[in-house]
Amino acid sequence: MKKSLFKSAPIYLLEPAINPISKRFGLPKVANYPPLAQARLAGQIDDPNMRIVDLRIPGERDRFLGEIRSEQPAMVCVSLTFTSNGDEAMEIASTIRSICPGTIILFGGTGPSEDPDSFYSADCDLIGYRAGDAALPPLIREVRKSGHLPSDPPGFMRRSGGGWVRGEELPPPAMSTLKPNAWKLLPRHYWKHYYQGFRPVGMGQSSEGCPFDCTFCSVWKVHGRKVNIAALENVKHDFLSLPGFTRGFFFADDIWLQATEPQRQELHDPLLRWMKSEFLPKRKGFWLTVETRTDLFLRQEARFRAWLKEGGLKWIMFGLEAVTDEQLKVYSKRNTVDTNSEAIRKAAKLGAFITGQFVIPCDADQTYFDEVVYFLKEHRPWMKVANFTIATPLPGTDLYWEQLKQYPDLADRKIVTHPAFSLFTALSPMKMDPVDFYTQVARLYRVANHIHFTWTAWNQIWAMLFKTPWMVPRVIKMAPGLRALTRPEFFLQTHRDVQGERLLSKPPLTRVKSYSGLERAARPA
Repeated sequence: MKKSLFKSAPIYLLEPAINPISKRFGLPKVANYPPLAQARLAGQIDDPNMRIVDLRIPGERDRFLGEIRSEQPAMVCVSLTFTSNGDEAMEIASTIRSICPGTIILFGGTGPSEDPDSFYSADCDLIGYRAGDAALPPLIREVRKSGHLPSDPPGFMRRSGGGWVRGEELPPPAMSTLKPNAWKLLPRHYWKHYYQGFRPVGMGQSSEGCPFDCTFCSVWKVHGRKVNIAALENVKHDFLSLPGFTRGFFFADDIWLQATEPQRQELHDPLLRWMKSEFLPKRKGFWLTVETRTDLFLRQEARFRAWLKEGGLKWIMFGLEAVTDEQLKVYSKRNTVDTNSEAIRKAAKLGAFITGQFVIPCDADQTYFDEVVYFLKEHRPWMKVANFTIATPLPGTDLYWEQLKQYPDLADRKIVTHPAFSLFTALSPMKMDPVDFYTQVARLYRVANHIHFTWTAWNQIWAMLFKTPWMVPRVIKMAPGLRALTRPEFFLQTHRDVQGERLLSKPPLTRVKSYSGLERAARPA
């Protein structure tokens, strides 16, 4: 590419396609959120030719490839939040390279930051390491000014000596100092593809970081167990940027309302007053969804009550994780089952729709699964929906490094593929036979989710029909798509497809016993 083109050609921030395992289990039919990472980064970059492209949107891949053929970009930055989408990121990077050999291609996000070696063969020039808000804007300014990629830019990893070498680390800026997210760069038609259940939805953060040290999570390592809060005006900007047809907003905080008392008084309290007095009167029936901890809910019950009564909060996702105190200790959750139970009951009685989120340990036995079923049935009057993920050792977590010492093949993506980290696969040794294990996981989904068509549900359907009718076909497909979560053969097929059985102490899936009609699922393809 000519030097002059680097100074004026477009720069793309790209969201890759969804991996096939997530599609197999119907998750894109339930919820699909706006590309927050790209909007946040774009907001920090003062450049007139920035563009955001979301390849999850139908038809966007072909449109994007046609666009770069006619107007070769200076740079394409692929944001990879999830390791499980690694194959999709590498495939689109390879395609971009074949069309635009001179374009700079960068990878960033949690996936490549925590697992860079698995992207060594990817067609990318650099990998951003965590603090993208600090590293990417000066890099783009340098490329625009000099017309070429610097050899060792701060905040990035480069190839050297057969591996990735990390350059000078940059401290991340305080969240409160960031500029507003650049939602204006999202094409308007994108918004019709962002939803949560029956509702078109927006997304943002009031804080980031977590002071806890759960073994299956890397958030606390990224942020140093500190919580930063956003600027009040930036959070307002997220709401004011929403198209008029959106009827929901998901706070993507690591733990919503986790902050010091001065921080809550600085942000959350005035935000509640603004929502009550200015935003919600103009957006009747608007819903907020948050993820948080049960112990935090109990400590801040008065604030949660106010948000539920006056601030539009309707949906609380509690990170319950386990149903025994022993397992909570193994996860370093620093919580108790009694606390979880108390918060579920109190939040539901305050009017919240509760979703319980659980992480199933790979070494769970029949007794543990029975304990989960008992917990679900005991709490059904207050908790109608639950999500389950398997304690897949994600790169960057303590669980990953612990398992890697015993099973070095875990780091080999020819053996354990990127989609294996979709949180539906046991990559650590199991006590149970794999067929039995996945049969029990599917059982949990069948037991857990009992949604009844209450007046609230009918009102949501009515609003969808008249306000956002384009969502009707998507919702119709939702139930059949989620059936995979209740069918053990889908889990078994996934387990074999991602080759995780090579790490297990049990025999490979192709040799395990079969029953209940699962023999076909356990047979080689």
